[in-house]
Amino acid sequence: MQTRLNNRCAGLRAPQGTLIRGQAAAAVVPCSRPARRVQIVARAADANLHSGNSSQSFDEQHDSSSSSTSSSSSGKCPFLAALPAPPPAQNAWWRRLQQLFSPADYQKEALGPHSMVSAPAQMMMPPQYVLGTADMVKTAFAGEAEGLTTVAPSGLMSSRSLLGDQSLLMLPEPQHKYLRNLIMPAFTNEAIERLVPRMEAVLQRYLDAWADAGAPVKAHNELRHMTFEFIVAVVLGRDYPEATISRLSGLYTTWAGGLLAWPFIDLPWTPFGKAVAAKQQLLDFFQAAVDEARLQLAAGHAVPGILGSLVSAVDEQGNRLTDAQLGDNLLLIMLAGHDTSSTTLTNVMADLQSNPRVVERLRQEQQAVVAKHGSRITGAILKEMTYADAVIRETLRLHNVVSGLMRQAAKDFELGGYSGVVRQAAKDFELGGYSVPKGTVLYLPVTHVGLQDPRFLEQHPEAYAPERFMTPEGQKPGAQMPFGHGPRFCAGYAVAMAEMKVFLALLARGYDFDADTNTQWRQEIGRVPANGLPMTVSRRPAAVVAGAAPAAAARR
Repeated sequence: MQTRLNNRCAGLRAPQGTLIRGQAAAAVVPCSRPARRVQIVARAADANLHSGNSSQSFDEQHDSSSSSTSSSSSGKCPFLAALPAPPPAQNAWWRRLQQLFSPADYQKEALGPHSMVSAPAQMMMPPQYVLGTADMVKTAFAGEAEGLTTVAPSGLMSSRSLLGDQSLLMLPEPQHKYLRNLIMPAFTNEAIERLVPRMEAVLQRYLDAWADAGAPVKAHNELRHMTFEFIVAVVLGRDYPEATISRLSGLYTTWAGGLLAWPFIDLPWTPFGKAVAAKQQLLDFFQAAVDEARLQLAAGHAVPGILGSLVSAVDEQGNRLTDAQLGDNLLLIMLAGHDTSSTTLTNVMADLQSNPRVVERLRQEQQAVVAKHGSRITGAILKEMTYADAVIRETLRLHNVVSGLMRQAAKDFELGGYSGVVRQAAKDFELGGYSVPKGTVLYLPVTHVGLQDPRFLEQHPEAYAPERFMTPEGQKPGAQMPFGHGPRFCAGYAVAMAEMKVFLALLARGYDFDADTNTQWRQEIGRVPANGLPMTVSRRPAAVVAGAAPAAAARR
């Protein structure tokens, strides 16, 4: 339903469920700008939460509310002030820690049938609005460029203390855009192309070691070691002794574990306090690498790796990245390129074990690639591995590593038809029919909205089917946001996808595997197996790798 409305507040929508010309809709009330036409679909469960006569048209409700409050001296938008608050979260208070340890369950239970709910401050978690639709989540992401939303509040000690104030994840606009522009040259297609040979060498060495082991290996642990060694090598541009890698891996594990080390108390003997200490030791190691890279650069020598691109980056005024900017974002790159990739690959291996037909098709794709290009893997060839790409995306759809993110309202705005308690009021704006005051913490449940992707709801959404991402419709982003959205889309996305596709290519070409998926799964940084996913790996005949013999699925 489309309608034209006018108001002087800054851009409002009618409450969801309100009747407009006799039909339920959430209509935009453009304010301080020309009227425009839009159409918003509301959830029926929210319709009875709004005040006023449900049979009254929005024009009538709006006219009456405007006339009764237009003379208010507070300067607040009368329409926003009239909107009700979102309904409370549907789960019991004692289940709030599910947000950390079982996020998919928390998101589904908290939202219930509603498109947005309000969760109070509980269990050291901040009060927040939980957004329940992909459109709302995307707007919260994209709204940062317009000053509507900003990064998670400073009170979230876990994020800010461990990631750092200069991390891309923590910086608000416009500082985020400035820093991202300096960092992005490290992640261009040309830069990724230069990293592929090192990727292939590291991943091939691990696959060979697993095959030579002659006994099961713990896939999750091995994949973590593999991706850690890889990310250190490609970020810092050199190989390190095993003892150094082992020490760094231990520090990294302690640091990353602090992100979920509730309660977040910074004392030397607490897991969170140990994580803060480990972070400083990692930063000290990075600083030594940065100092050496700067000396090499000053001497006119090329500096390899992502670090080389970062220390070489310069803005229009000749400024380079500071020590804090480099350190915090080297940590972020490690997090994005290590835990997220290893956890995704662990889930991929479990999914492949349960779906041998998918392994068969991966092998067929690699046979075709090798027949056309030979065995060498390049960035250009990775783009032709469309089924491997679909396999990764399907695993991320079902088991997204980053289950939810937080944002904070930078201004008062209206989101889906509900008004919250006003804090630090500025000027108002709108989104989807709900009012959100400045300062409100917004929880973006990317796992929940991805599982509710309307494109797949009638295609057995619980099934593992990479083919769903091979269709023209499936290749669109839809409600899938495993790497974020808008200005916060993951800078290292291309590195992560290249690493995982190289691994799948090498696996499908040269190895059989058999994994023990009979285990419970727990939440760490993503969904991980309690048993470590024991897996045996063996080499395939060379003739099969070359495509001269039929491919076989993963051995049972």
